Amino acid sequence: MKNFYLYILSIFTVFFIFLISYLNTYKESFNPEKQQFILLGDSVFKNDSYVSDGKSIDYLLIERTYGKTICLAKDDATIINVYNQIEKIPDNLNTNNIIIFLSIGGNDILSKIENGQTIDEKLINTMYLAYKKLVESIKMKYPDAKIVLFDIYYPNNLKYKQFHKYIQEWNKKIYDYTREKNYELFKISSILTKPEDFTFDIEPSSIGSRKVVNAILSIY
Repeated sequence: MKNFYLYILSIFTVFFIFLISYLNTYKESFNPEKQQFILLGDSVFKNDSYVSDGKSIDYLLIERTYGKTICLAKDDATIINVYNQIEKIPDNLNTNNIIIFLSIGGNDILSKIENGQTIDEKLINTMYLAYKKLVESIKMKYPDAKIVLFDIYYPNNLKYKQFHKYIQEWNKKIYDYTREKNYELFKISSILTKPEDFTFDIEPSSIGSRKVVNAILSIY
């Protein structure tokens, strides 16, 4: 019996050490006094309509950054819609401390397909030029802010696998652009990869949301 209690005690001790280590890492990765997150884009961030209350990416980030996250992203948003979101960024922020996360482009591709348009290199280039113009507008307005660009994930569903080739073309342009302009890249496509990461076929699930938030906070 004595050995059993010692075994239980050792397990608790290991768990406690891991917990303290995690909390220390988390505190180091986000400083609420010096950091502010701004979320721009579509339902990748604003996915509260597709998951249970308190399980969306924006909610989890707001909670875990002690309210230092502002989500201006909107469900169904396209590239052109983000300009309205930019205008809603509060003027009183210290731009030296803000990190702007941008996830956009997926709805632009999807809407073109749903409208019966042929997705070819010319159309991808047109959307990409609009995307670059948007990013340059953000950089011009907030030159001191850190800008993090998200690629597009590949929905793990047969219905959307036919679109993977277009997403791949788009992502390649984003990768090249981040290298060219020295922007930071967040590869959400490497995080949301399993069926349980998605809900409603194409939206981040509660599991996917937690994965994305954990990844963001571990980096930024």
